[in-house]
Amino acid sequence: MFLRRRVLKIALVFLVTAPVSLHGQIPSSTYEQVAGAFEQGNFTEAERLLRPALREYPDDSRALGLMGVILDAEKRYGEAESFYQKALKLDPHSAALLNNLGNHYLEEDETERAQAAYLKVVAIDPGHPNANIHLAQMSVAAKKGDAALRYLDHLPPADRSTPAVELLRAQALNLAGQRTAAEALVENVENQAGSDPHVSFAVGMILAGWQRYADAENAFTRALDAAPSNFDILYNLGLAATRAGHLDRALEIFQTALKQRPSDVDCLYNLARVYSGRGEDDQAVILLVKAQQLAPNRPEIPLFLAHASEQLGYYADTAAAYDQYLKLRPSDDLARRERGFALARSAQFEQGLVDLRWYVHKYPKDARGLYELGIAETIKERPKALEHFNQAIALDPKLTPARYARAVLLYQAGKPQEALPDLEEAVKLDPKDYRALDQLGEIELLLGHADDAVQTLSRAAKLAPQDPKILAHYSRALLRAGRKDEGQRVLAEFQKLQHGAQPRPNGGLFDFLKLPPAQQEARYMDNLQRQVSTHPADPVLKARLGKALLARGEREKGLAAFRDVRTLTEDPKILRDCAQVLMEYQEFGLAREFLEPVVEADPSASDARLDLAIATFHSVDAAAGLAVLDRTPAEQRHGDYFLLRAQILDAMGKLDEATADLNRGFAAAPTRADLYFQAAMFLIKHQQYHKAIDLLEQANRVVPDAPDLRLTEAIAYELLQQPEGAQKLLTQIESRWPEWGEPYLINGIMLETRFKSAQARPLLETAISLGERDATAYYYLALATTHANPDDVGDAQKAIDEALKLNPKDPYVRELAGRIAYTRKDYDASLEQLTAALHLWPEMIEAHQALSATYRAMGERDKAAAELKEVLRIKQETRSAEQSPPSPVRDLLFGVRPPAETSSGGQP
Repeated sequence: MFLRRRVLKIALVFLVTAPVSLHGQIPSSTYEQVAGAFEQGNFTEAERLLRPALREYPDDSRALGLMGVILDAEKRYGEAESFYQKALKLDPHSAALLNNLGNHYLEEDETERAQAAYLKVVAIDPGHPNANIHLAQMSVAAKKGDAALRYLDHLPPADRSTPAVELLRAQALNLAGQRTAAEALVENVENQAGSDPHVSFAVGMILAGWQRYADAENAFTRALDAAPSNFDILYNLGLAATRAGHLDRALEIFQTALKQRPSDVDCLYNLARVYSGRGEDDQAVILLVKAQQLAPNRPEIPLFLAHASEQLGYYADTAAAYDQYLKLRPSDDLARRERGFALARSAQFEQGLVDLRWYVHKYPKDARGLYELGIAETIKERPKALEHFNQAIALDPKLTPARYARAVLLYQAGKPQEALPDLEEAVKLDPKDYRALDQLGEIELLLGHADDAVQTLSRAAKLAPQDPKILAHYSRALLRAGRKDEGQRVLAEFQKLQHGAQPRPNGGLFDFLKLPPAQQEARYMDNLQRQVSTHPADPVLKARLGKALLARGEREKGLAAFRDVRTLTEDPKILRDCAQVLMEYQEFGLAREFLEPVVEADPSASDARLDLAIATFHSVDAAAGLAVLDRTPAEQRHGDYFLLRAQILDAMGKLDEATADLNRGFAAAPTRADLYFQAAMFLIKHQQYHKAIDLLEQANRVVPDAPDLRLTEAIAYELLQQPEGAQKLLTQIESRWPEWGEPYLINGIMLETRFKSAQARPLLETAISLGERDATAYYYLALATTHANPDDVGDAQKAIDEALKLNPKDPYVRELAGRIAYTRKDYDASLEQLTAALHLWPEMIEAHQALSATYRAMGERDKAAAELKEVLRIKQETRSAEQSPPSPVRDLLFGVRPPAETSSGGQP
């Protein structure tokens, strides 16, 4: 606020006039000595002189009052009060004593008592300058302009014309509805004052109070020109520039002010506001952390820190900041609601639900609360989530986030047609809602309206040209609409954004809540490293740094950070969180070091024991993992326990026991995505596809936002030869996680093996653009190209050349390369590739047939005939031999990375 500091203020006038010497009073000479020392600022000397005199003359009211004034000057207010009261008992009608008492109360911020004292002064002396001025000030503060003008009118003419009093009158005139006269008076005062920084500063304060921030900024600038090193002017100039929207100027001013006072909390706080206004919340967070360390009891700092962290998508930090704020302001129900929402978005669903359900119970008609509760419930309680979205929209039909969330939920439930009205209304209410446009375009594409989808997604892409998810959807729509060149161009833009990023998704329904600028990851890392440098012994910061480094592929640095954490803390929660991160990145050995003390400290921590068993299984051996698992108490042996036991037993070759435990686990409703995945792998490995699908359908109800489980289910449908089920799931996966290349690859291969080459080709191209650049992808792209566009030999050649570079020892790749060369009439190349294929697999029928055709084209009929005879021999000798290329779908399944526990995708 602007009135934090003041350069120009109306001074407190303490009356210390020397009296005439009377019987029973201190001699005038002594009094004059005391008054002189006081006026020179030598308060200690004044007190030393006055104390013995008061012992001799204890009933001298003026001397008693003077001692009160001296003690006030020394800020010894409690002692001063007793002297004023003694003096007033002796002389209750002294205007001077009452005036000084009023000043005393103002120094102690006891405004009401000061006002009462000043009213007694003006009752005795109606024209008393100090009392009238302060009463006028109090009236202005209370927004009583007419009363302030009356007090000012009581002043003698000489006192009315000072700049301070005229500016006070201007404020009173403004409050009394005389705005024009007030503005004219302010302008006149500043013109007469010239370059006086005190007056310019006071004018700036008044203009800021009138919300004329640009004019206030100009006034403060004039004051700064006259006093360039004055911190208070710099501070208030920064505030005015901020309020005027001149953020670059405010940034410069606050940075200059902080060079003078690096630990000024208000300056740190307001510079953080400037950064946030500029969209640089990462910089704001750094300043707010420092401000909070300096002033841990100021609630506005953690509240702002929560807002800034939320804008960055760091929801765990958001929740922690709300925690700090609620310790200072426990009755703020909205903050508790937002803490719950942040907890839910940082994967702490149960804790978040506690806050959100408490809030909705207390405020059942708050649409926002119902919406946020619904978001938290989408993870495990989707029917309840849908009910709460319905209630929120009924209360506030214009709450577009709730409409969007309901539409997403319906779409994911396989009801795209029911989702359309919400999305159309959301776009109508907010035409710039690019996430709603994106989802609308996806549904239009799903319903077969490719041209409509292109138009809708084009709008979304224009609004969010840096959003990779939207670009992926847009490129897919263009390719489906037959606009190949445009689709490839958009894919190239998408690739630039994805450069260096992990292709595997880690988000879910909460994608629409993120605000991810392209530079966010780099900024987050910079900020995190600075915080770790400042607080090297903070294990939570070290753990976040370790996770961020692993995500960037800097494995050794990341593991070193986690090893540091292990030396810094024994906190079970921190150790558990670290272990979960390490297991996600398959660093099982180090994860075990974190989990062992957790389980030892709390043997009932069943989830931690499961993780310890998994870590031991992978870092030691299956028998050791089973030994850890079987120490689970009988009452804690639920579905997850049996699924993990089945996996370990299968690895030990104990199939019957593994099957029995798997069935027990299936019936006991497991809850962990990673164990569902391993159980599905077990069933598919043993060709129990129906059971795998049943298990994965159950998993989708429990952990609906685990993409790898959905992809595994699609593969199971394909292996079961139910392509419709596989296609439906793959389309949903591609829509929800468009940046993930593997579903496009698998979908493309499935379509190609079913001779739907025209549909397969764009999917395979998309997969390669998303990072699936292996020989299999290029082989099937070349194959689809030759089938869909036989004349497009150039593109087929490019694809098979890439496959050859990546895997020159694959006979199928060599054979297809030979056939493509034959189509191009490059018979020497065809001969070379087909010969190489037969060297790798001498009885490959298709290679012999293609080689026969090549010899025939080269005019070597005998060799052509010999190749055909070889084909006949192979067929007669190996009638049941499988010659078609094996579908890689099953092999790809075992390369799918198991999902980590479901998270919101936000930063830690």
